[in-house]
Amino acid sequence: MSKAAVAALGGDPGRAVLSIPRYARTDLQIGEVTVRAGDLVLLDIRAANHDPTVFPSPDRVDVTRQGPAHVSFGHGAHYCLGAPLARIELQAVFCQLLARFPTMRLAVPVEQLRVRSNAVTGGLTSLPVEW
Repeated sequence: MSKAAVAALGGDPGRAVLSIPRYARTDLQIGEVTVRAGDLVLLDIRAANHDPTVFPSPDRVDVTRQGPAHVSFGHGAHYCLGAPLARIELQAVFCQLLARFPTMRLAVPVEQLRVRSNAVTGGLTSLPVEW
């Protein structure tokens, strides 16, 4: 995909795209970009759940957030088989963590947090906290 096409689809052509390759099944128009059936489309996996019209303040972590379900584990035929176990583990961890350390907070300003760029799944390089 060209840099112009990445930009037209809302991506940053200067940043490495962590993507899942898919082929379009039908012709479609996204903004100024025409995608034809059979065209290779790269889906930026970091974009999931970051639509501000669906998820208020999508870049802010809020463990009490209510609303639509996220799509980080995929959907349909591409749904992650480990998703139910991962959800149970995360619920157990967050419930116990917040109960055990109710005053836990970031130890640095959020602007100082750095995202890993060397892994497809992203994530932070560190998450300093204090309580």
